[in-house]
Amino acid sequence: MEKEKQWQGYYASYLHKASQRGVSTLDILNEEWFDGQRTAEECVLPYISKDSVILEIACGIGRVSKYVASKCKYLFCADIIEEALEEAKNNLKQYSNISFKKINGYNLTGFHENYFDCVYSFTAFFHFDFELVVKYFYEIKRVMKPGGIAIIEFKRWKDKNDVIELLDKIEEQGGIENYEKELDKWRYVSREMLQILCDYYDLLIVDDNTTKFIFKKKS
Repeated sequence: MEKEKQWQGYYASYLHKASQRGVSTLDILNEEWFDGQRTAEECVLPYISKDSVILEIACGIGRVSKYVASKCKYLFCADIIEEALEEAKNNLKQYSNISFKKINGYNLTGFHENYFDCVYSFTAFFHFDFELVVKYFYEIKRVMKPGGIAIIEFKRWKDKNDVIELLDKIEEQGGIENYEKELDKWRYVSREMLQILCDYYDLLIVDDNTTKFIFKKKS
């Protein structure tokens, strides 16, 4: 409950902007975040089929879900924010192969073991403390079928360009004093950190690009 309370109201500004401009909330997110269709086409669709059963962790209001639903057998959209799930239901109402589930932000309780062909999450895991990432990797492995694929977006920590990006972000937020208090500030991982985590859980790395880190549960 505490984690849910922390994130309540997160989408309020996007809903307000959409109402003012007379456009969809998805249009606002695609402008201010990253295009959902491009994310789906580049990162998810190459790894799924019309027979795939898929879980999206932190679906938000359906930015990526919209472009995955028509390409799979069934899509489960999960989030901790009730208002996001309600908006996602509205944005995705044309699809009959989607279910929406509120989760607690700590695990995937309620989802069966060895069930999903694919699990993915974008613009979420790089807000998580690494300890939570470690626990989620266990949960993702648990719910994936043998041979299942997971695609997770992280913030990379690789070279000086990542330092520049972070410093720019801090400046945009009004300085370190403001940024440090932000709920959705960025947390970083390296390839080496994720390699150790996958080794521990006996997962196979398919793509070690941390911005679209892809791993597989062994068959």
